[in-house]
Amino acid sequence: MKNNKQDFISFSKQEIDALFNSARSGDSKSFDRLSQFVRQISYSYFYSKYQLGKIHYKEDAEDLTNNVYLAFAEQYQNIENLEFWLRRVLFLNFINWYKKNNSRPLFRLEEIRHLESKSSNPGDTVDIEIILDKINLLNEEKQSIIRMRFWENLKFSEIAERLNKSEDAVKKTFYRTIEELKNLF
Repeated sequence: MKNNKQDFISFSKQEIDALFNSARSGDSKSFDRLSQFVRQISYSYFYSKYQLGKIHYKEDAEDLTNNVYLAFAEQYQNIENLEFWLRRVLFLNFINWYKKNNSRPLFRLEEIRHLESKSSNPGDTVDIEIILDKINLLNEEKQSIIRMRFWENLKFSEIAERLNKSEDAVKKTFYRTIEELKNLF
């Protein structure tokens, strides 16, 4: 398959069913092709939600795509109808994500600005202002992870539990965010 968004159109239902049955029988090449198909369909679905403004960050579309793929990899042996399963899982993943992310208020680190500095060095306050300005450029999830890690002193496992993500995903986002912040200075 080529790497463009329209690849799934080139597959007929019979081809997908044959690929699916072959993958369930243990053919790893069929599983790889089918996995690629699931990822492309998933990303296309979530990216369209991003373009419509329902998903605010491209990273969220990528995370949701990975969630669907992981569900597929864990459940493919038990799936009866791939098309129905994929439609259902895409929809439910998006709805759950949407409810969770729209029920939380947008967090900005502005609340830190009003705290008086106990430092006698006025330069420290200026540094804090610059750092907070850079942090406010980040998306909500990255800000939340930084806030929980540095201001609330939470462990990665505690952050993961709060965000309903894996600890590895939180660590990966945290370290990427630190690199992103370094590049902003």
